[in-house]
Amino acid sequence: MFSRLAESNAMAQIMYGLALRERSHGWGLPADPPLGISYLSRAASNSAAVEAAALSSGLKKGGAAKGELVLAIYELANSFRHGWGVQKDPVAARSYYETAANLGDTDAMNEVAKCYEDGFGGKKDRRVRQLK
Repeated sequence: MFSRLAESNAMAQIMYGLALRERSHGWGLPADPPLGISYLSRAASNSAAVEAAALSSGLKKGGAAKGELVLAIYELANSFRHGWGVQKDPVAARSYYETAANLGDTDAMNEVAKCYEDGFGGKKDRRVRQLK
């Protein structure tokens, strides 16, 4: 069902992407991590387009797709951090975490703080007070 919905719905793209990426959820799909990443990327792109349209129409806080956008970006960060469906890339992971954190995701805020504290994906900096 997710595969049919994932053609046009960002949340379905996220859920289908996670089901394909993960080996342990037991959602009844054979794992295909690279295809899962492509659906997560598509969800982020589609949600960003919806948000851009909402902002350009005058909505100051964006539209209804912000949650999907942030979740897709956060899950892409996790993928790059752990090498799920993509080659491990600490710099990309930290960048995606920072983006999701700047959009208000509290889990991403925690992860990016760990990145700074541990020097994961960039310079170690325990004194960072504010994200860019």
